[in-house]
Amino acid sequence: MPIAFFRCSKCRREFDTHKAAKACENGHLTPVAAKILRYTIKPFPYSLEVTFNNGERRIYNAEDLGG
Repeated sequence: MPIAFFRCSKCRREFDTHKAAKACENGHLTPVAAKILRYTIKPFPYSLEVTFNNGERRIYNAEDLGG
């Protein structure tokens, strides 16, 4: 007989209840805006500022370009 579990659709963590899985899904931040800060000689941006649904901002740099 299969064991029932519920999975967060964002991080794939498994929970015993639907309520717990839904709470995990709702706890993940969602990007709402992205702003390019810097380019390199390549056509892709090097540095991005991402704004999340809680108002927090983070800067991400391209790993393959030395970031």
